[in-house]
Amino acid sequence: MVSHQWRRFAFFSKEVVKDDNGEKWAGLQGIDITCTASGRGKLLVGDSKGNLHCISQDMKVEVKPMYITRLTHLVQIPKAKQNIVVTVGEDEPAHPILRVWNITNKLADSGCVRYVDLTTLSKTNVSVNVTCIVVSDNMSNMAIGLADGTVWLFYKHDITREQRYKEIHSDKAAITGLAFNKEVALFVATETAVHSYKRVSDANPIQTFLSSEGCGLGLSLLTDHHQYHQFLIAPKNKFLFFTVDDPGNNLPMDGTRSHIAWYRGCLVSVSFARRTMLKQDSICDLTIYDMSNKFIGFTGTFPPVKALLVEWGSLFVIGKNNEIYKLNEKGIQEKIDILKRKCLYDDAIQLAKNNQDDHMNLIKAHGDHLASKGDHDGAISKYIGTIGHVEPSYVIRKFLDARRIHNLTQYLEALHEANVANQDHTTLLLNCYTKLKNVQKLEQFIRSDGQLNFDVETAIKVCRQATYFDDAAYLAEKFNQYDWYVHIQIEDKHDYRTALAYINQLPSLEKKKENVKTFGKQLMDHLPEEMTEFLIELCGDLEDPPPPEEFIPLFVNRNECLILFLEAIVARQPDSSSQVYNALLELYLRDSQKEEFREQRTAQVVEMLQSDTARYDPDHALLLMQLYRLQPGIVILCEKRGLYQHVLDCYCENNEYKSIMDLCWRRGGEEASLWVQALRYFAVREDEESRGHVTEILQYIEQKNLLPPLMVVKALSENAKTPISVLMNYITRHIAIEEEQTSENEVLIKKYSEEAAKMREEIKKLKTEPVIFQTNKCTQCVKKLNLPAVHLLCKHSWHQQCFEELADLEEDCPVCSQDNRQTLEHLKSLDQIENLDQQFFRSVENAPDPFTAVADFFAKGVYNKPVVIDGEKKAKLQVTRSRPRVAREEVSAPGARARSQAVLREAVVFDNSPPQGLPFSDPVSNNPFATTPDADTNNPFASDDNPFSGGETNPFAADPDDNNNPFGSDSEGQSPIQFVS
Repeated sequence: MVSHQWRRFAFFSKEVVKDDNGEKWAGLQGIDITCTASGRGKLLVGDSKGNLHCISQDMKVEVKPMYITRLTHLVQIPKAKQNIVVTVGEDEPAHPILRVWNITNKLADSGCVRYVDLTTLSKTNVSVNVTCIVVSDNMSNMAIGLADGTVWLFYKHDITREQRYKEIHSDKAAITGLAFNKEVALFVATETAVHSYKRVSDANPIQTFLSSEGCGLGLSLLTDHHQYHQFLIAPKNKFLFFTVDDPGNNLPMDGTRSHIAWYRGCLVSVSFARRTMLKQDSICDLTIYDMSNKFIGFTGTFPPVKALLVEWGSLFVIGKNNEIYKLNEKGIQEKIDILKRKCLYDDAIQLAKNNQDDHMNLIKAHGDHLASKGDHDGAISKYIGTIGHVEPSYVIRKFLDARRIHNLTQYLEALHEANVANQDHTTLLLNCYTKLKNVQKLEQFIRSDGQLNFDVETAIKVCRQATYFDDAAYLAEKFNQYDWYVHIQIEDKHDYRTALAYINQLPSLEKKKENVKTFGKQLMDHLPEEMTEFLIELCGDLEDPPPPEEFIPLFVNRNECLILFLEAIVARQPDSSSQVYNALLELYLRDSQKEEFREQRTAQVVEMLQSDTARYDPDHALLLMQLYRLQPGIVILCEKRGLYQHVLDCYCENNEYKSIMDLCWRRGGEEASLWVQALRYFAVREDEESRGHVTEILQYIEQKNLLPPLMVVKALSENAKTPISVLMNYITRHIAIEEEQTSENEVLIKKYSEEAAKMREEIKKLKTEPVIFQTNKCTQCVKKLNLPAVHLLCKHSWHQQCFEELADLEEDCPVCSQDNRQTLEHLKSLDQIENLDQQFFRSVENAPDPFTAVADFFAKGVYNKPVVIDGEKKAKLQVTRSRPRVAREEVSAPGARARSQAVLREAVVFDNSPPQGLPFSDPVSNNPFATTPDADTNNPFASDDNPFSGGETNPFAADPDDNNNPFGSDSEGQSPIQFVS
């Protein structure tokens, strides 16, 4: 029987209700209890004298007469808005009356709101014997059961008003129990059967026969939500549960019941048992069954029980002598503690679940208990139930022993199934699989098609450490762990071809670049051709290709592959960077040092250098050419950059006579020093071809006047075997030219001497003699001069009005002023240049960076070619290898209306400063006319034939007699001539 199978606990405490004095409460002492009810904070008791006893929580009793004869039935409606109580009693014997009461706070003030004489409802004259009464929670329906097997149904409106009624059930057996469920379906229990009625208000309710077994009076009730509002009856040795349409469950239970009640999901049962050993006629056993948790919460003995009442969270038992016993249920935590002390963790857990209490700590404690007893399998099953509530590390530490690896694996699998595992848990689980050599489990774990419940990267690492490379590669490929997949293929499986194919199919360019940069060197070492082809496609076929120079370091010690790569890139992308072209050029040069590739690579270098689209760095390329001594490349680059001297040096180094002459004829016009350098080169050669080239060069030098004769002689004299015939014609022609120039200079000297004498005479006249102005017309308007008039020393005369309209300054002639201003500006600039001479040398000596100082002075025109201006602005004097010094003359004369005017003249004197713009420089002497220690031999003008050897014929020579020098010092010390260097 179930009663023997269910565990028994003392979850209720029993006490006798006492008064304020501590004595047994006797509020109902001496009355004959006929009916009871509870609800709304009151215990209701009816007696045989028709009185209603209302007991409050402090056990105060109010009494109100309800009937004259007796009160037989009480129904409390706890869910009604008002405190409604339905009673059945008798004012006369065998004459039942139904009253509906509205109970107020004071029972004495309560009144009857409805009165029904049940006798009048009988169809026969037989007296009505009411056995039970029930009211629906919404008070819309009320059923009354009679001893003759009839059930009256009152419906429509609520019970406080007049209602219709009908006979809904008729049977031979007396009605022992009635109940309405939430759907207002009516359960009817008799002594021999159980029926149900749906849609009771309809004319033809739906009747269902549920059982052929009935119960005694008062042994039926409606359970609460814990048992889904089922109808329960208590026949002998069992409990039967019914729904409206289903016979329900049969729960065997020993004993014959006298009373039953429902208390918080528990069934309270009072049964009789013969206790002979106690020498009592009979006593009652009160048992409380926890229907949800399947245990007995209380068992106790009581004297014969008259009624069971539930109120204020307690169970009240009215005994034989109207004493009241109170059963208080212990708290949920106290119950759990009791169960834990008895190691009944399953019951404790179930109890906590049913009471919606936290049960995870109980499960954990159960697991700890099982683990302490050595039941590790049972413990791990409990710990699995705590996942999400108990820290996994707490459980894992208990199973780190190698003997418990199976249990640990089971728990870790549960963690992953619950999606609460972290990287460490994944690592540990995979290590467990590998330790157990459970390949099937391992593959099942990582190759499952379900939802991902582990960290992929951690799983890959563990598989690699355990040498399960195929599984690691599977995970990496499945979950798009591109870098890991390539790592595994290259570093673990050494399958370079598969790795390269995988990189080639990666979805993004960035991913390809990252993997190539990481593993490109290894792939190049093992698959040079395939890797080179891959890089060519990577850099050439995309709309936005990566820079090829990023991959050049991958080709270390793979020059041939790098050449193929760079050639393909240049062919597909002619606008590639200079780094690409420089690298390719250097590779060509390296190969050109090998005999078998020399001709091919040299041709490729020349082709690249001559290409207009090649974007190599010229400076870097020239450095490479010189490093690898590739003359064709040096020549091409130097010519492109205008470095013709370097080109000539290359030709001279290789004795390429024809190339030397070709270069001189092609570029000698732009850079005359090429001819000089060529002359020096051929001058030291002894072969006949060189002498022929010397003659050709001398003709050009003579034609362009590139070198003074002495420099030519010196250059040719470096070779002692050079015959005089090579120079004979050149020297002869040059001497003739010098003689012609000397004659021309003598003519000019004579002319300038005469002009100087004339100028001296004019100056003297202006100082000592009056000036007669005979002009009678105005220079401007060409009209006759009238006073006031302006006469200037330049022989121009003006009307004063015309002069003032045109003259910028009062002392300037409007006609001569423009020429005079230009002359003054030239003189000023020459003065500045002369002054810069000394400043230049001082600045170069004192400057921290001499080169910067030289550059600054070049910008200021220190070495600009001077401008020579004659006195009348009619001719320019140009003397080779000379620099003019300009003299400024200011003349003034007296006169009331005359205006003084500056008259500018210039003279040319020779000095020994070096000629400007020569195509070359010589450390020995740059000026053939300069004074040297060998003045008699090197200076052609030092001989007796020098027309300037006699000082009396040279107007610019130093003359002791100042009278013979028109520019000498003034005897009166008032010479108007100042020389400005």
